[in-house]
Amino acid sequence: MNRVMITIGRQFGSGGHKIGEYLSNRLGMSYYDNELILLAAQRGDLKIEHIQEMDEMIQNPFLYEKQETVVEDTMEETVFELQQEVIRQLAEKESAVFVGRCADEALRKAGYKVLSIFISAPLKQRIARTCRLQGLSQEECEALTERKDSSRKAYYEKHTGRTWGVPENYDLFYDTSKNDISYIIVDIIKKYKEMISE
Repeated sequence: MNRVMITIGRQFGSGGHKIGEYLSNRLGMSYYDNELILLAAQRGDLKIEHIQEMDEMIQNPFLYEKQETVVEDTMEETVFELQQEVIRQLAEKESAVFVGRCADEALRKAGYKVLSIFISAPLKQRIARTCRLQGLSQEECEALTERKDSSRKAYYEKHTGRTWGVPENYDLFYDTSKNDISYIIVDIIKKYKEMISE
C-alpha cells in the first residue's frame, strides 16, 4: 500500500482545523496543526513564543532599516525551515494529516504522494463562526479574519511560488457554506483511498 499524506490549506474561520481532526480520527492517522509549533521550537531549541509569533507569518520589510549587509536568515525564515524539517521528519514515520504551514510543498518536494485540500467559506460566515467560537466582538472578528487570511496568503505564496486559495492549485477544494462537513469528510476519504490503491 502506498502512503499518502493529506494536507489542508484553509481560510481563517472556514472549519479547516475541525475537518482535519475529523479526517485523522476517521482514518486513524496522526494530526498536526498547532503541534507543529511546539515540535519546531523543540527542534530549533527556541522558545515557543518566538515560533508562535512567526507561525504562518512573514516579516514586514518596512519595519526594518535598510543595511548594507542583508541578513537572509531572519527569524521567519528560521521558523519556516524548522517547520518544514519537522513535517518531513514526521512523514518519514507514517501517513498523517497536516494543516497549513506549506506542508503540501514540503512533502511534494520530498517525494511523497500528497492529497492537497483547501477549505473556504464566505467571509460573513467565517466572521460569524469566529465570533461564536472566540467570544469576540464583530469588529474584532473582522480584523482578526482579515489579518489571518492576509498572513496565510503572503506566507504560502512567498514559500511556494503558487497562489493561495485558488482551486486549481489543490486536489480538492470545498466551500463549507455549500458542502456539509460530513459530505466533505466522506468525499476526501474516497479520494484518499483511490490514491493509496494507485
